[in-house]
Amino acid sequence: MANTVTVLCRLPSGVTLELHDLDGLKSRASSEAPVMQAAVALRSVTLNGAKHDPAYHHAEGRLLGRAGRTIVDADFWSAWLAQNERNQLVTQHLVFAEANAAKADAAVAELAKEKTGLEGVEQNALPGDVKKADRE
Repeated sequence: MANTVTVLCRLPSGVTLELHDLDGLKSRASSEAPVMQAAVALRSVTLNGAKHDPAYHHAEGRLLGRAGRTIVDADFWSAWLAQNERNQLVTQHLVFAEANAAKADAAVAELAKEKTGLEGVEQNALPGDVKKADRE
């Protein structure tokens, strides 16, 4: 069995992680004639977002304390993390990995109260004028 990790994604709809040939990208950037085609990823993995969390309920729509789980090849994760260690997805703990499902559940529970900034607005927290306008 291949070595895998459980990657958690706290973004609502998930994200696609791409590995690129960094030497190829550097040569494209330093060439005299600009390369107009988009860079092609060597490998990519699409992560499930917070809306795929087993505890997410569509009617409730609560994203805080939720994270999608995706089983990813450990070598891919290590390579992607090396290329993106300063990316805000990593530094703000929006995308992170754990060794197994039990550790993943514990990590999500630990971050349950930490907001991502992508949660919806609480209806009870809206200013009075906005609530009044909605009723009319």
